[in-house]
Amino acid sequence: RVLLLLLALLVAAVTAGAAKAVTPLRPAPTPPDTESLLILHGAFNYPGYWWDHTDLTVAVQAHPNADEESVEAVHQAIADWDFALRQEFDGLSTLTDVTDRYTATHKADIVIHYNPTAGGNVFGGYAICGATKCVNVIVRSELIAPIDFTYSPQYLYYVTMHELGHALGLGHAQPLTESTDLMGYKWHWSNGIVPTLSECDLDGIAYVFA
Repeated sequence: RVLLLLLALLVAAVTAGAAKAVTPLRPAPTPPDTESLLILHGAFNYPGYWWDHTDLTVAVQAHPNADEESVEAVHQAIADWDFALRQEFDGLSTLTDVTDRYTATHKADIVIHYNPTAGGNVFGGYAICGATKCVNVIVRSELIAPIDFTYSPQYLYYVTMHELGHALGLGHAQPLTESTDLMGYKWHWSNGIVPTLSECDLDGIAYVFA
């Protein structure tokens, strides 16, 4: 009976963990509401945007009070971009999570700073870009009053995927507010639309790394 009880508890724990996992985005056809995609190379005031290597690394610097499920959603976004890149480019382009590898996270090519309350209500995510790279990404999950809303881990995952797209060199999908592409703005926590990690996104990355 004790053995059966322990087995039941173990199964329940595994099931609960599985239920909490985010649903991953996988490469899919470009949605019909998306006409084009900007890339950061030569766009706006960026004279050029490039990485000098294709085996990029990412580290997560999470606020000590961030809940574990949300932090895992951020890590999952890294893993799923890595999956998409490996699949699209036959392993020639990768995005490796090195959070546990370095004591100093700044040694990674890209650092994701997850602070649940960063930015107030000004932004959900923010890729901080220099002249040639976006090496720092900020994501948050708690909107303050008067909105007073907390992102689900699933939505935080989408936001992290979007901001990592910028760090990889993508601009926004066009028309911005009508596109359900990952790099568009039509998907939002208030409407439940699932964004698309599109063929257009991956074509843009191929151009950046060409």
